[in-house]
Amino acid sequence: MRQEIFEVLEPGLGATLQDRGRAGWRRFGVPPGGAMDEHSALWANRLLENAPEAPVVEFLLQGAKLRVLRDAWVAVTGADAAANVPTWRPVRMKQGEALEFPKRRSGVWIYLAVDGGLEGQRWLGSASVFARGQLGRPLVGGDVLCRAGSAHFELPSGVAGRVVGWRERRDYESPPRLRVGRGPQWDFFTDADRDLFFAGEWTVSSQSDRTGYRLTGKPLKPAEAQIVSEPVLVGSIQIPANGQPVVTMRDGPTVGGYPKLGLVDAADVSWLAQCRPGLTVRFQWVD
Repeated sequence: MRQEIFEVLEPGLGATLQDRGRAGWRRFGVPPGGAMDEHSALWANRLLENAPEAPVVEFLLQGAKLRVLRDAWVAVTGADAAANVPTWRPVRMKQGEALEFPKRRSGVWIYLAVDGGLEGQRWLGSASVFARGQLGRPLVGGDVLCRAGSAHFELPSGVAGRVVGWRERRDYESPPRLRVGRGPQWDFFTDADRDLFFAGEWTVSSQSDRTGYRLTGKPLKPAEAQIVSEPVLVGSIQIPANGQPVVTMRDGPTVGGYPKLGLVDAADVSWLAQCRPGLTVRFQWVD
């Protein structure tokens, strides 16, 4: 039976349903999508013993507010937006209560899971919203979210609560060096430019979104050569004519013609996703 769980009162700066994304459609020009910070999204579901692929709500920065329509267990992970409930742990919420994220403190993307998982219409095998491709739409005020399954979470007998360990709860204001492997056009760059990329600090631009994260710093100078458009992966570090790197993110293009210096390690894409505009990041080369 359909169970209404949340009413969206305010979507904040952006809210969509996301899961682990859609595989196998890149050759048709459809990006994989999915949660920007997969690490946090997976923990939200894991806390409630949901399937890893269960849809979650992904909020951008701050301002979202929801009303609880039915008693439920929830888990909030990801960015710190001064939520009015404890985060990184299961929380029992009662009908009529509000869930709010009023002010960003650190990070960019917030995740909300409910026991049993959230219901979402699927396009090409995934509930992940890809608004630019007209696969779903962002949430708006008045939208109602429903529970997908009948399973209900309960803490084991004798256990007062559970919480994610501190090693998994990341300090988004202090990211580690992000690991990068060689890209297809590695040899288009001089040793000096490669050294500059890995030794330098790069600032996350405000012109960053689910498509790509733009970085600013001392420009790189790839060799002038014509490149036939070729596949682009999530984490690809493209260097356009201005020499400022652009890292392809979850909703980024599937082909591109800029030189690709490297590829951010898949596990570190989640780290980069939580780096706010103005924050500096550094990279390290891995074989």
